[in-house]
Amino acid sequence: MLRAIADDELSGVLITDTGMRRVLHPYDGGADVLLTTPAERDRMRDRHADWLSGHPSGL
Repeated sequence: MLRAIADDELSGVLITDTGMRRVLHPYDGGADVLLTTPAERDRMRDRHADWLSGHPSGL
């Protein structure tokens, strides 16, 4: 499924935890991740800093 999304063959996919508190929205250019708190966001950002864009905003 993720390969199909990366190849732009599939779109509109959301992957969530069972409580729908965290959301992953993969797309052909990357992914958006929605987390529950700013602290959780910051931990994810710090853990996966190499995934972020080189743009100063990180977007």
